[in-house]
Amino acid sequence: MKSVNQNLVFRQYLSKLPVNVLDCPVMNYQTQKLTDLSVVKIFIMAQLCKWESLREIEVGIRSKRDFQQEIGVNSVSHSQLSRRLNQMNTGDLADLLGRLAVAYRALQGNAPGLNKNVGPIRIIDGTYIKLPKNALNWTAVSKDSCGIKLHVRMVASSSSSVFPEKMIPSTGNIADSDAVNHIIDADGALYVMDRGYAHKTKMGGWLAQKIQFLVRVRKTFTVETLKVQTPTHPKVIKNEVVSIITRKEPVRYIEFLDDEGTSFHLITNNLELSEEEILDTYKNRWYIELFFKWLKQHVRVKHLFSLSPVGIWNQMFIALITFALTEIMRLIYQPTKTIWTFMRTMQQYLFVPVKKLLQDFNRRLRKSKGRQKIPNAQPKEIRYGEDFAIVNPINSMHFINKRKNK
Repeated sequence: MKSVNQNLVFRQYLSKLPVNVLDCPVMNYQTQKLTDLSVVKIFIMAQLCKWESLREIEVGIRSKRDFQQEIGVNSVSHSQLSRRLNQMNTGDLADLLGRLAVAYRALQGNAPGLNKNVGPIRIIDGTYIKLPKNALNWTAVSKDSCGIKLHVRMVASSSSSVFPEKMIPSTGNIADSDAVNHIIDADGALYVMDRGYAHKTKMGGWLAQKIQFLVRVRKTFTVETLKVQTPTHPKVIKNEVVSIITRKEPVRYIEFLDDEGTSFHLITNNLELSEEEILDTYKNRWYIELFFKWLKQHVRVKHLFSLSPVGIWNQMFIALITFALTEIMRLIYQPTKTIWTFMRTMQQYLFVPVKKLLQDFNRRLRKSKGRQKIPNAQPKEIRYGEDFAIVNPINSMHFINKRKNK
C-alpha cells in the first residue's frame, strides 16, 4: 500500500491520539489483525462518520482506502469488531483520556478560567443512559427499566472551552456520592457539585485532604453556626460561617433565591470568595449539563455497539475520547469556532487535505441586507399538484372557527 496522505483531516485528527499501551507490541502479541489502538481509531471514526451499527462500520472501512492504510487492514468483519471491543482493557482507555487531558492543559497554558479570582473550575456530575430491556439482567433500576450512569469530571478553562478529564461509569443504581471519590483529586482546583454529592462523610474526607469544593446541599442539611454575616448580594438571604459538625474546619454557608424564587443552599470551604463569585461559580455548573446534552446528540453514546458490560464501558470512554480529540483539534485550528460548528464542518471534510477544511472556515461570507419586505405583496399562490394527488386544502383556522361555533 502507498503511505496515507499525512495531511488528510482524519489523519491529522487521529495523530493527536497519544502513543500509549494501546499500541504496545507486548499488549497486542496475540492479535492477528487489529491492535487495540486500531480498534479505538475505528470506533472514533464510527462516531465521526455516523456509522450506527457494526455492519455499517464494516462497510465503511471497506469503502475508505485511506482509512484502511491508517489501521493497517483492508477489511474487518462485524463479529471481529464486536469481539475486539469487548476484549479491550477499559483501564487503558481511561489512561488515554487522562493523557488527552494533559495535552489539553498544555494547549490552554495559563487559561484564567471563567473568573480570574476563582481560576479554572472542575465540575462533577453524572448522566443517566437508558439501556434496552435485554440488559435488565445486570443494569435494572426497576422491574422494567435499566440503564447506566456516566460520572464525569469536566474542567471549564474558559466560557468557550470545556473538557472531560475523568470518567467512571457505573450501573444506574449507584449513587452519585458513591462514585465521586473516584474522580476527585487534591489538585488545588475548586470542585463544583450538585446535591447528589452532599454527603457529610465525603465532605469530611475532602476537608481532611484540603480539597476545595462548592456543593449544593439540601435544606435539611444540618450545620453548626459559628458566625453570622450580613448578606451584601441582593439574592443572598443567609451568609454564615459554619461547621458540618463531623469536622471542625469552618466552611461557608450561603442561601440564595433565583429569579423564580427557588432557594439554593451552598457550602464551600473556600472562605475567600465573595457572595457574587460563589453564585456565579455555582451557576457555571450548567456547563456540564450542556456537555451531556451535546454528547448524547452529536457523539451518539445512546446507540450501543455492544450489550456486554466491558463493551459498553469501552464505548462510553471512546465517546469521551472523541469529544476530547475534537476539542483539541478545534483549539489547534479554529479556536474561535464553537465545538459544534467545528465538528459539523470537519465531518464533511474528513477525507480531504486540512487546507480544504481551513478554506471553508476562512471563506468570505457575503453580506446580506436581510429579507426585503415587498409593500402590498399579493399572497403567494400555492401549487397543490392536483394532477398527481388528492387534495382538499384546509388550514388551522377552519378547526378554530369550528370549535368557536360549537
